[in-house]
Amino acid sequence: MKIAPRQIASFLAKPPDKICAILLHGSDAGLRSTRSQQLATLYSDDLDDVFSVTHISGASLSGEAGKIADAAAEIPMFGTRLVLVKASGTELLDACKLLLAHPVNDAMVIIDASETTTKHAVVKLFETSDIAAAIGCFPDNDRDIRQLAQSIFRQDNVSVDRDGLTLIASRLGSDHAATRTELEKLALLAGPGGALTRDMISHALGDSAVLAVDDVANAVANGHVPALSNALRKAWLEDANCVMIIRGCQTYFNQLGAAGYAVNAGQSPQNAVRGLRPPVHFKLQDMFMRHLKNWQPQRCMDMVNRLQDIEINIKSKTIDDRTLTSQSLLGLCLRARSHYKTPY
Repeated sequence: MKIAPRQIASFLAKPPDKICAILLHGSDAGLRSTRSQQLATLYSDDLDDVFSVTHISGASLSGEAGKIADAAAEIPMFGTRLVLVKASGTELLDACKLLLAHPVNDAMVIIDASETTTKHAVVKLFETSDIAAAIGCFPDNDRDIRQLAQSIFRQDNVSVDRDGLTLIASRLGSDHAATRTELEKLALLAGPGGALTRDMISHALGDSAVLAVDDVANAVANGHVPALSNALRKAWLEDANCVMIIRGCQTYFNQLGAAGYAVNAGQSPQNAVRGLRPPVHFKLQDMFMRHLKNWQPQRCMDMVNRLQDIEINIKSKTIDDRTLTSQSLLGLCLRARSHYKTPY
């Protein structure tokens, strides 16, 4: 059974009785772990209870394909036998085939599967089964991050304006667990009943990594390959993740396009830039104004579309994230260079 995104929340709250095994797969390790824990607590109050809960690692499955099925068949001291597995898709395939071929009543197997794609054989095995379920766990999009932020802030009556939420969404999202941790830190920073300003959020989430990402966007917009190489190296050193870099570039070209349309409608470049939300960082405004003269709005939107495709490819985990990001941005940089009025 494949669980669609819109069905995940209700499934996590109460899986159907016929389901005896759940596979959590996808590129967001933090989200896989969070959902695994959420599901596990439905079947056991104590996940360290050795009499009712069994933990299995991928390394232990080598040469023991029946290990998961055998663990599920063990009689628990109380309630439901719970088996928690953490392994790669390749390590899991044979063991899961045996498990689903001979399902056990009064047992639940929850699997955190790394190194899988939606086309992996173990994912297809669970999606086509009537007694098992597969749930994709991928980086949060902007809407997900905003909803999570509002949910966490609401618990302590913390207020934040639209610009603040936009900034949060642009900085976070590659790992659900890390995103939740950062949002909880922001709530703690504001305090019960407090308010978060854009400056507070920017400082708390770190300007250095964001400026490194903006340097990448600037290099692409300039069509300057050496600058792109240096900016990416700086971004890696600041621990900026690939999705964050691509989304930062999307934001930059979105804003560049919006300002361009405003100028075409009769506004001055200064007023067009001043009206952008969130506002352009003061350190980037001079460069942004230069790009505004060289980039037509429709070209900016074309870049945004291409960057969105790159983000989708990163989430599919076909090759190493950094390799894909570097190669894709290089292609966009060369494309920009061929159109730039004063190429490097």
